[in-house]
Amino acid sequence: MLHRVPNKLVLFGFGFIVLGAALLLWTLGYLPAAAALWPILVMLIGLWMLYAVFFRAGRESYVFSGLFLALGGAVALLMNTVLSRVALSRIWPVFMAIAGCSLLGYGMKKHDPSARAVLIVPAWAIILLSLIFLPFSLDIVSISFIRFVGLWWPVLFIAAGVVMLIAHVNRRPGG
Repeated sequence: MLHRVPNKLVLFGFGFIVLGAALLLWTLGYLPAAAALWPILVMLIGLWMLYAVFFRAGRESYVFSGLFLALGGAVALLMNTVLSRVALSRIWPVFMAIAGCSLLGYGMKKHDPSARAVLIVPAWAIILLSLIFLPFSLDIVSISFIRFVGLWWPVLFIAAGVVMLIAHVNRRPGG
């Protein structure tokens, strides 16, 4: 027996009715506490996009958007509920990490190795930078970022040397 997929207009129609009813209840004052839960809708849209990609052979461009909406909605939900005292200016590196993770997921979905590398390398760079900036924005590290960079910039040469040695060891014979 074939299962019919509901028409998109029907799905969006019901979605708008539910959203409109919830917003009407909120504007009339019946849902004051539920107003903080709006990011759940953003998360659900993101999760639906990921479902479409991984289980329904949807467009691979949905990976980036789906991850970004799901993770961004989760952060917004946390800020509206649990992390309401934390200023947005202190957790801005989390949004960089969300963008990096979204780009990483999109890159992993690519089948062409060159296209995959073009997306994965910047994604890891963004994630790494967000992890470096986060302790400074949360005041976990007692010195300023400028002072930290002024002291530790030679580590970049050490890291580059380690990468070159690893590349030499892993290189194919005869190459």
